[in-house]
Amino acid sequence: MIHESIVITRSSDDIHIAPMGVQMKSESLIIKPFKPSITLENLKNNGKATINFTDDVRIFAGIVSGYKKDWNTSENKNFDVPRLSNANTHLNIEVKNIIDDDIRPKIECIIIDKKIHLPFHGFNRAQFSVIEASVLISRLGIIPMEKIENEIKYLKIGIDKTAGSNEIDAWKWIEKKIQNYKNKND
Repeated sequence: MIHESIVITRSSDDIHIAPMGVQMKSESLIIKPFKPSITLENLKNNGKATINFTDDVRIFAGIVSGYKKDWNTSENKNFDVPRLSNANTHLNIEVKNIIDDDIRPKIECIIIDKKIHLPFHGFNRAQFSVIEASVLISRLGIIPMEKIENEIKYLKIGIDKTAGSNEIDAWKWIEKKIQNYKNKND
């Protein structure tokens, strides 16, 4: 099963924050970043990451849309990669094996620590809509625009019925990203 998360990695001089689905197992997980990616390079070079689970869907939309990429992080005791400050839960992971692939290498990791910071009450429809729309906008230029627009139209129902201020902000970034893409490619 794939869980949507925020992956934080570290290079020699900076951190990188990226939304990414991870395949969870009991004491391990698999990350499959696309080539090329900063996450992939950092995992190859550093071998460590934090996997953050959060109900603040602005983080997913902000990063993927490019409208807000910097999010607060906190020191991670005894681990040199920080965690999201508002993560509900985070996992410290270490790379055990990388199986190369031309498109998406398979990075096998072990979970070395898990911390629960805040209760997670599940996603409401608006939060789900933002996450799904974030995945869609990450595929602009890959998926036909008509399909993206149809799915966005359907997902907007969840926004209209259940969104709070965070989800409304995130949705605006998503709509703006789609409109900017269309303006550049029409």
